[in-house]
Amino acid sequence: MVHQRCQPEKPLPTRDIAYILHADDQPDNLSTTKLILDRPGVEVVSAQSAAEALSLVDKYEFALALMDVHMPEVDGFQLAEAMRGDPRTSEVPIIFLTGAGMDAAWAFKGYETGAVDFLIKPVHPVVLESKVGAFVALYLQRKALRDEKDDCERLLRANQRMAAELEHAHGLALQAAFTDELTGVPNRRHILKLAASALADPRRHSQPVCVALLDLDHFKKINDTHGHAGGDAVLKHFCAHTQAHLRAGQSMGRFGGEEFLLLLPGTELEDACTALERVRQSLAPYAGIAYTFSAGVAQARDGDTVDAVIERADRALYISKERGRDCTSSELMGL
Repeated sequence: MVHQRCQPEKPLPTRDIAYILHADDQPDNLSTTKLILDRPGVEVVSAQSAAEALSLVDKYEFALALMDVHMPEVDGFQLAEAMRGDPRTSEVPIIFLTGAGMDAAWAFKGYETGAVDFLIKPVHPVVLESKVGAFVALYLQRKALRDEKDDCERLLRANQRMAAELEHAHGLALQAAFTDELTGVPNRRHILKLAASALADPRRHSQPVCVALLDLDHFKKINDTHGHAGGDAVLKHFCAHTQAHLRAGQSMGRFGGEEFLLLLPGTELEDACTALERVRQSLAPYAGIAYTFSAGVAQARDGDTVDAVIERADRALYISKERGRDCTSSELMGL
């Protein structure tokens, strides 16, 4: 049995409670140890058997385990082996408390099961406090480092989530800046930028670039008859239908109102007109609303600006309207 405390307690600085497991089949030993070691920030949890000690693992994270070697049914060595086999307690330091007369074989067996030290009963309170205090201090240091690591990992995860959210928001902002909100196709600014890039592409001298202007015929009448919701639905249907006929590298943008611009790199003027006729002839009514469009096509020439090509495509579009609408005209038809 350990002696009673003979010196005042020295509170250990801690922001958490350090729990110490004491397993001993003698209630007097348990109560005395608890009386000596309990203080603010340190609490002894008592167990009168190995089974009871193992059941406490679910409730506490132990900084240290004090074990009596001689316990009925399951002794201290067997309890130590069980704790070493449990991930929750595998790193808990174990100090064995044993009576006088322990030989080398016993000591070897104790260290083999994971003991860090042996104390011979009766243990002087100063010795017990000193030994336990050292291990509690190490535990609190490790716990502080672990908590700091957890805090850093949580902060890192929070920063990663914030970065992902900012990236997503940036993507949405870019999309909003370059996309027509109603139809989802590039807006006027973006389609003109794409056209300028196509005309500035060094490969343009070896491949043609065509620009087409498409205008929905009598669109005001659609709005007047079916309301703006019906007109919006027609615009979205028209964009989806037209885009389904575009090849890779070709683009469609909303030029303004019910007018759209098609950018057709790698396409000759005649082929562009043929492609637009396929789009026009395959256009079906949407939700009972029949509609048509007129188109004008121009092919970029050496030294052309975007405005120059669009101006010729606009003149070709005007020819289509003069022809009665619902048709495609090329810039050559105005010559």
